[in-house]
Amino acid sequence: MKPKALIVCSDSPYPVVVGGYERLISDYQNHVFCDYDVYLLICHCEGECELLHYGTLIPPHRKFEILFEDKFEFSLFIHPDIDFNDRTLIGPLAHRIPSFCFVQRHPEKQINEALFRGILTHLSDRPHSDLLRIGGSYNPEVFYKKRSSEDYVLCVARIYPEKNQLELVRDYKKKVYDRFGLPLHVVGGTENLEYFRRVEPYFDGISVIATADRKAPMQPQSWRTASEIADLCSRARLFVMASPRESFCIAMIEAMACGTTCVVNGNYFGFERDELRPHVYGPITRKRGPIADTIASALENDVRIDASEWVKKFSVEHTREKLLGFIKARL
Repeated sequence: MKPKALIVCSDSPYPVVVGGYERLISDYQNHVFCDYDVYLLICHCEGECELLHYGTLIPPHRKFEILFEDKFEFSLFIHPDIDFNDRTLIGPLAHRIPSFCFVQRHPEKQINEALFRGILTHLSDRPHSDLLRIGGSYNPEVFYKKRSSEDYVLCVARIYPEKNQLELVRDYKKKVYDRFGLPLHVVGGTENLEYFRRVEPYFDGISVIATADRKAPMQPQSWRTASEIADLCSRARLFVMASPRESFCIAMIEAMACGTTCVVNGNYFGFERDELRPHVYGPITRKRGPIADTIASALENDVRIDASEWVKKFSVEHTREKLLGFIKARL
């Protein structure tokens, strides 16, 4: 019988992965912690919590029985939006089970580090012996180099202000499509309907093509599965991320694994800058000018960057070895 592990988070990969946190949770559950029987405790912003076992909802009357009577070898809390001051569930769990916490950037004011045996983070201003700096991960069984036609430019991200799609689509037809004839494929739905409605008028189906269901952009059908995204990456001339700021962009490393040239224009603080610099095109420390100009420059100069070998350091196998070594040493 496998030992049990618990992931506590505010984002859920069910029914569909919609962003980096969901992909991280899914990959940790299914690949990084594959030697464990993993339960997911999803903490909603309304204060309600749901316990899932590989996508199956545990009946509410059994939730506390499993959490407090079963023996978990460890728990991993994935911030943000978890109420660590909750004295009925979250606090008692963190005290009862050997616990670890992931934050994008360390230190995090809301986190009481005394609760945890170790901290996982993309970047720390105050490193210490019980802190592991770790990047995101991808599944090489799904994302691998299989290049085919290069018919479009690809953007995979939830349609959100911080992802900056409005700037991307507003300038794209004039600066990229009219010059180079490559349409932009925008893959993803939204949880911000107001922002989506500002971006939507630029989805003309010719220069900018979107997967989002215009009538129901918040529904699962607006997103694509990992295998579908991998196929899209393999056929893209460029992968573009328009965000002015990213910690560690899992969608980008998935594109890299497919051998797709990645165009960026922002601060990517989750990577070692000297390591990332040769493997992307565009600014990596701050936003400089419109993202469409960077795309046009990459196409004009026929930039081709194959990072599929370099990015293997972020595969789930490497993450598994690094992360479990850190956890087991502290149990």
